[in-house]
Amino acid sequence: SSMTIYGSRTVHEGSRVAIWSRSGKVKIVDGPARVTLVFQRCVPLRQYRADQSQYLAVRKRAGPIEIKPGPCTVFFDPVEDEGISVENAVQIDASQALVVYRNVHAAEGGSVKAVAHGGGDGGGGDRGGGARSVDRRVVRGPARFIPTADEWCHEFSWSGVPKDGSKTTVQPNANKFKKLSVIPTSMYHNVSEVRTNDDTLITVKLMLFFQLDSIEKMLACTNDPIADFVNAASADVIAFCSGLNYENFLTLTGELNKLETFSQLTTRAHMIGYTISKVVFRGFQAGEKLQAMHDEAIQERTRLRLLEETQEQQQRAEDMKLEGERRRAKMQAELEMEQHRLKTELSLTAQQASIKEQKLIQAAKNELEALQHEADLKQQKAAAAVNMEIKEHELALEQRRNEEQLRMMREMKQVGVDLTKVLVSQHEQPDKILKIDTSDSHRTDTQNKGLLGALQLNL
Repeated sequence: SSMTIYGSRTVHEGSRVAIWSRSGKVKIVDGPARVTLVFQRCVPLRQYRADQSQYLAVRKRAGPIEIKPGPCTVFFDPVEDEGISVENAVQIDASQALVVYRNVHAAEGGSVKAVAHGGGDGGGGDRGGGARSVDRRVVRGPARFIPTADEWCHEFSWSGVPKDGSKTTVQPNANKFKKLSVIPTSMYHNVSEVRTNDDTLITVKLMLFFQLDSIEKMLACTNDPIADFVNAASADVIAFCSGLNYENFLTLTGELNKLETFSQLTTRAHMIGYTISKVVFRGFQAGEKLQAMHDEAIQERTRLRLLEETQEQQQRAEDMKLEGERRRAKMQAELEMEQHRLKTELSLTAQQASIKEQKLIQAAKNELEALQHEADLKQQKAAAAVNMEIKEHELALEQRRNEEQLRMMREMKQVGVDLTKVLVSQHEQPDKILKIDTSDSHRTDTQNKGLLGALQLNL
């Protein structure tokens, strides 16, 4: 802003201004405030902010750099600061690692990885011109890394797939990064123009699976592990194909899926801190003419194999048809036998049921006859008992009547009544006359017997 001859200025709360005088002196004023300007210039100072995932890099005019991790705010100081930048913290997940270097003085001790001699080359240098050492450490995720003023991250420059190339093409220094992957990964690689012992040129297609085991060994032994893998795998494939002709190569392609075939690759990977877990043979490609001949041979073999499979399928279909007919005939015979058996069982069951029914009817009839006979016997017994009872009653009555008549005759005799005349008078016309003549000595007995006999004849 321009110089103010005379005036005033309000500095709001949360703001900061620098007031410059004509002599070049500066005064820092924080709000809220009201300042009076007399031949002075008021310049608002910019405020820089950093959140949790950022940090502020404050470059001092004296040379050092101050790092302020977020969240924080800093006003630009026109006297001490050359510039302030808001930087993003390095986010490292669980599958990544970061290689960090730090300048340390030799007098500090510690793990010294490298020593640089000579004058300083920027922030963190040794102004006294003494020796400086560099300490290296590995930051593994998950983490959010914010470097200090004297730290910087290692930037890797490896061979990789170019942006405009295919996934099987490897170009030096095409892959530049800072975060190192420590999980198993893979890459495609085509070994071109491999010559067999019968001078056939082919391209072998591979897929390599590898994992980083030791970051320290990798940093100490190689600058480009991908280039080492490509060269070692190419050497193993060339050595494998050089001892075979084209026909033998076709029959032994399965050996390219075994780690034993890639001895140079596995040895080199172990030397630089990696492990080759698997190598997959993805196929091969020959020259155009040879490939055309190979394709024709493949087509012919495929045609013959399909023809053979078709004939085999036809034969299997005929066999299946005959087998089906045989099974159907067998099943039909079994079905007829089963039906005959069922009819026989039904007929036998019906006969058994009829016989059982007749037996039940006869048993019921016999039981009914037995019950009827038993009832008749009971009835006859009851009738006989009744008749017997009647006869016994009649005999009892007759006996009482005879006894009464005999008593009367005895009484009549005692009174001197002629019993013969009485009896004759009771039967004036008898059917039969019986005369009994007895002696005097037996007169009394004869009279009694004649009376009883007359009574019986009268009855």
